[in-house]
Formats: sequence, C-alpha cells, structure tokens
Amino acid sequence: MVQREQKRLTREDDRALLRELVAGVVRRLPHLDRALEAHTEREMGRVQPELLQILRVGAYQILFLDRVPAYAAVHECVKAAKALNPGAGGFVNGVLRSLSEHREEALEAPLAFAGAEGAALRLGMPLWLVERYEARFGGEAEPLLRALAEPAVPSLLFLGAPAEAAGLPILSREGFRLERDPLLPFTHRVLSGDPSRSEAFRQGLFYVMDGASQVPALLLPVKPGERVLDLCAAPGGKSVRLALRTGGDLSLVAADRNRRRLRQMAENFRRLSLTGIRVAAVDAAAPLPFADPFDAVLLDAPCSSLGTLRKNPEIRWQMAEEDLKRHHLRQVILLQRAAEAVREGGFLLYSVCSLEPEETVEVVETFLAHRPDFRPRPLEAGADLASRLTPAGEGMAYLLPHRTSWDGFFVALLRRKGAGRTRK
Repeated sequence: MVQREQKRLTREDDRALLRELVAGVVRRLPHLDRALEAHTEREMGRVQPELLQILRVGAYQILFLDRVPAYAAVHECVKAAKALNPGAGGFVNGVLRSLSEHREEALEAPLAFAGAEGAALRLGMPLWLVERYEARFGGEAEPLLRALAEPAVPSLLFLGAPAEAAGLPILSREGFRLERDPLLPFTHRVLSGDPSRSEAFRQGLFYVMDGASQVPALLLPVKPGERVLDLCAAPGGKSVRLALRTGGDLSLVAADRNRRRLRQMAENFRRLSLTGIRVAAVDAAAPLPFADPFDAVLLDAPCSSLGTLRKNPEIRWQMAEEDLKRHHLRQVILLQRAAEAVREGGFLLYSVCSLEPEETVEVVETFLAHRPDFRPRPLEAGADLASRLTPAGEGMAYLLPHRTSWDGFFVALLRRKGAGRTRK
C-alpha cells in the first residue's frame, strides 16, 4: 500500500473547502456517478477506487461549486490522477472536460426519472430509504428527505442566562453570526464560523448541541434533588441539559461503556464547571451495577443514526435496511436493562436519533409486551415545542427535520407502576 504524506491545512477557508468537497460528494453520490457514467465507456464499478474518488470530487466541483472554475477543477484532478497513476491523467481529463461541456444537461438529468428513483437521484439518498419514506409519509416524504439532505447548522446551548449574556458579545466580537432558536431557551444557531475555536467555548459558556438532542432531557420528568441516570450518555449533552434544567440540583450519573468517550465527557463537564455529575463506566446491555433505583432514567440508545444525516451524510451509504432489525434487538435489551434501574413510580424515557419504526415504536411495543409494570405517559412540553412533536402513539413522538430544522429524533416516556415518592 502506497503511503502518501498528508498536508495540514492552516487557512480556515481551505479547511472549509475540504469539508465542503468531502460532504458534498457523499451527499450527491448517485447524481455524480450517473453524470460520470454518461461521459465514459467504463462502468463506475470497474474504475480504480482512488481514481473514482478523484473523478467524483471533480464532478462535484464542476456541477455544484460555482466558486471553483471548471478548468481549475479539471487541472487539479488531472494532477492528482497522474500522482496516483501516470497514465490516468488523460482519462480523467477527457471525462471531466466532457462533463464540463455538458454541465446543464448533467444537472437536469435527475428530472428525467420519475418516482422514487428520481427522488433518490435529486436528493442523494439510497433508493430503499426513499421508497420506505414515500410509503410511510406520503407527500411529506420529499420535504423530509430534503431536510435530511441539507448540511446541518450547528447549535449552541448556553449554560443559563448569565452565560448567554457573557457569551453573545464575545462571539459577536470574534465575527460569529448567531440566530436565536425560537423553540428552546438559551439556544442559538451558528450561521458562520466554528464555535469550538472561540473564547466563549474556552470559558465554558456553552455546549455545542443540536436542538433535537435537548428534547429528551426536557421531556424527562425530574425534580431538584432526585436521582437520575443517563445511560449511553456520551458525549454528555443530555446530562448537561438535565443539570441546567434543575440548576445542578440533581444526583446525576452519566454512564457509558466507551472509556475514551467517558474521558472526553468528563473533560466537557469540567470545562462547563458541572462538577456535580458523576461519570461511570457501565455496559448498558449487561445487568446494571447500581444498588439503589433511580427516580428517572434516560436511555438515548445507540441506533442507525439515520436521523442525523445532515451532519453525518456518510451514514446513508453505510446503513442497509436489514441492519435495522439488528439495532432493534439490541435496543430492546438496552431498554429492558434500563427499566431495572427505575424505582416504583419512577420514569423511563427512551430516545433514538432515528425515525425508523424498527428502532422506535416497535422497540417500545416489544418492551411493554414483556413489562406490564410500565405504562406510557403523556409527553408534557411547552406549547411551542409541543407543536413540533409528531405523535407516534401514546407517550411517543417523532421530531421531523422539515418541521423543526433539527435532527430526526424519537422519544417515548414510560412510568413504572407503584406509588414510590409523591410526584406531581
């Protein structure tokens, strides 16, 4: 295997262009491959993989990046191809020049395909996912998939009103443009810049967190002073949101089995001065090691992550429909383990960053069939947030990206039978 030196990009605009090229190619993969096939006699599957990636990057720049002249894109791709294989430069030059000459035709090509196949080409989605969403959501399928196909806009959660008041002027002075999220307190969308490079980040004034990820922590019924378990907690955002809700007056345990992510989570808590959260190494699929039950347990289970395609576009090509059954089986086990830690009368909230029935409603239904001591409970949210929840059954709801501008998410609230302590 040939080892090549990797160069570190020092300029932010160069890094931004690299991120755009990588994510853009992934998002437009079906369209790019069909466009390239129209300008070569070779089948894409027979082109050397590294050479195919060079062609895709060139095609993306020609078709979708107006700020990169076509001749410059072709020149750089030919140079990269020659470095890979001296004889490949002519092939790449011919394909990309031909594509450049027929750019408008290539851009309009997906419009010639009807139904799910056309939508998959236009939106850069696997055909199986488009067909599944059209069957489930009907006329809303394309707006939903289009929302998932767009790049994510980062969101900041400030650590309360004083942190917000201190952090906003700092970010403004450093050139960041923010927009307040109308649905969530202390939350702002970042319209430009990388907030993790800011002085406000170093001072621990905010946590980078998508709006949908806050919702499970906002819907879990907790009171100050109660014992709460956040299972599969890394990277820790839901624990942060729970602590903020109660002013830190919780006995909160953030548990995860990945020790590297646990260290990262603990470092985040220190940066944010959230010293009251205990971190524990716990395999949530095994019997839980806690002697005393908790008033509330939040399980944000590992899943397909298909609801996060805005910021993880590669997942659409890594996940297959048959993988969902495997996730379902594991999620049922995790939910059963989480239930063991809930006191009588306590609450259990299950969430996943997925909209797939196998990982959402069907997990809860399978669990309830084996645990009659748990019952669904209504999701209580403010009027603005409640208007964005799409009901999925008693105590269950989806967050759909085209209605919120957030990731796709699912939440289900359950309560264990028994009096326990008096609750509201």
